[in-house]
Amino acid sequence: MKLFLKVILIISGCICLLATLAFLLVANLFKASSSDIREGNEALKQIFISLDMPPKKVESNGHYEFEGGGLNFYVTFSDEVINSHTVLKESPNLTKNRLKVYVLNTGDISYHSVEDNLFNHGLFQFLEEEGEKYFREKGKTFNPNYSLLFWDDQESLKKGIAFYEKALTLVDIQDNSAIKHIDTVTVKPGKEAELKQLIQKMDEAGLLTQKYK
Repeated sequence: MKLFLKVILIISGCICLLATLAFLLVANLFKASSSDIREGNEALKQIFISLDMPPKKVESNGHYEFEGGGLNFYVTFSDEVINSHTVLKESPNLTKNRLKVYVLNTGDISYHSVEDNLFNHGLFQFLEEEGEKYFREKGKTFNPNYSLLFWDDQESLKKGIAFYEKALTLVDIQDNSAIKHIDTVTVKPGKEAELKQLIQKMDEAGLLTQKYK
């Protein structure tokens, strides 16, 4: 009987050890390498510096999410930088001076991925819809399979941020995060003409460009 118990204990111990090793193996499989994390941190740092938003710190634990993949980077800013940039201050991804930037992998870090994490998706979609209306009113051809707002380089994103921050003063945004739905955006009373003028100026600045989604 004692021998039997010893055998059971040994087998149980081996199973626990194998389970622990398997867990560690899986955890490492779903983690970016140290060099990839460093490169990702530096890439994000340089992008924000080029947008005149120098961060205090950029970090990531490098762990890929089990559902859907991807990993998070966290960009910390000073109070001065945040208070100087409404786009940061009003970002849904900002928590206590720290902006969460989600990317599928470290190689996906770009101006476009920063734009996607920095802006309120509800307002961004609203501006795109207003751009489509503007195109139709001007008799311009618009392909619904294409995106009008695609700011994927330093110049276009810096310009886009300036217009986005102006748009923030012209609309009301209803937070729908509790129901996991994109935020609802409506134009403030009496600001309709200003919004139309904003969209026109965005077009004149070359920010309404059709690119495949």
